[in-house]
Amino acid sequence: MRYAVRIFLKRLSFQRYWPFLLAVLSASALAAPIAEQGLGKGPIQISADALHGENKPQQQAVYTGNVVMTQGDVVVHADKLTVDAIAGKVHQATAVGSPVTFTMSAAQRHGYGDTLVYKPGKGEIVLTGNAHLWQKKNEISGQQVTYFLQTQQTAVTAAPGKRVQSIFYPAAAGRSAGGGRP
Repeated sequence: MRYAVRIFLKRLSFQRYWPFLLAVLSASALAAPIAEQGLGKGPIQISADALHGENKPQQQAVYTGNVVMTQGDVVVHADKLTVDAIAGKVHQATAVGSPVTFTMSAAQRHGYGDTLVYKPGKGEIVLTGNAHLWQKKNEISGQQVTYFLQTQQTAVTAAPGKRVQSIFYPAAAGRSAGGGRP
């Protein structure tokens, strides 16, 4: 069996079939435990009602309809997701919706915005347009919220003429209110 798979893969043109390979690799992630994948690590899994992929002039896959993208602990729900790849590796995933939502259960964070840009190589999630991010009950909002997965830090900017908003709840005696930085 392994020999047949190796022969098949040798004959397969990676540049021509990368969307197919991305889907196969994503499906194989179902067997990998979430604990091993961590925040923003491991294979990217995507499910949707439809997919349109192209390799020229660029490597791009456009998923539409009830899109769910998962990588490790990061789960994104959107109406449309555009995945741009360079040399077969996901460079950026741009999700749009009404709104786009995401969760990270290990970091106890969730958020939404009009657009979400996920940059797996940089470990960044950028929410734009009516962007909100929660950690437990604590909330921050602005025109753009950038969350850095590795450092669990956040950068927030306001729309012109508006201000960034935050709500922080005090910790109960002997316990942390948020468990980390918002």
